[in-house]
Amino acid sequence: MEPRFPGEPLGLIAGGGRLPRIVAEAARARGFTPIVVRIADAIDDDWDGFAGAYYSWGRVGDAVRFMKASGVSRVVACGTVSKRPDFRSIVPSFRTLVMLPTAFRVVRGGDDRLLRNVATFLKAEGLEPLAVQDVAPRLLAPQGPIAGRQPDAAEERALSLALRVAQTLGSLDVGQAVVASQERVIALEAAEGTRDMLHRVADLKTRGRIGRGERLVLVKAVKPQQDERFDLPSIGVSTIREAESAGIGAIGVTAGKSLIIDYEALVRAADEASVAVVGLAAGDGGQASKARQHGAVAGEGAP
Repeated sequence: MEPRFPGEPLGLIAGGGRLPRIVAEAARARGFTPIVVRIADAIDDDWDGFAGAYYSWGRVGDAVRFMKASGVSRVVACGTVSKRPDFRSIVPSFRTLVMLPTAFRVVRGGDDRLLRNVATFLKAEGLEPLAVQDVAPRLLAPQGPIAGRQPDAAEERALSLALRVAQTLGSLDVGQAVVASQERVIALEAAEGTRDMLHRVADLKTRGRIGRGERLVLVKAVKPQQDERFDLPSIGVSTIREAESAGIGAIGVTAGKSLIIDYEALVRAADEASVAVVGLAAGDGGQASKARQHGAVAGEGAP
């Protein structure tokens, strides 16, 4: 996607983490002028060199007005939001107060419904929601080996099981991530997020609830009904480190529908941890070896 005119303002609703900065830099390289509205976990992030400001949930209306006044007509939303907005417990600005009935509707339901509601809300405000991959397509995970070593036979079986379960979990709008062994499902992600789920797995391992011979894997899969403009599954260096701490030897993500953050750093971390990272085609049974037979190579199509 290219700017409609040189320097076109592009709105970026930025949560926490590295992803929003990567997207902003990619947008700037394409000729956009990023207008960064920081929210939630981004309160203390350094955005020196980019136009924008931090807005609390009580000033959501002011953030929308700021973007529109800056000439923004298209918006990308990404980054970590660890807590949902609770509009009943905040003192809103006048602009947000006017929008409260809509805001209450937006935050109802599971994550997928919330994200669809956000898209509807943005459109109603005259802002076109875009996907991260529209601006930074090189972040998309390729199919086949991505980083680290190759998964062994037990991990292949575990990836197959975890992928099937993750797709079922996603269809219920519960979560995106599953930890499994070649024998059973170990943990499912719900409202706590992937990081806390991996902490649970590490605790289970410490308490001897996971057998020594169980080869653990993590799969993060896009939900079947997911609006792919928002919240695609993503992994980065922190995912590798947390997986290693939980005793996980392989990580699978949905090929073409997941994001690889800081690819070069992730490759180094996967090599150091001896963790296999693979891109899985939906419905491929988790067999990364199939992709190898078709010539996929680590880094092909990667950022």
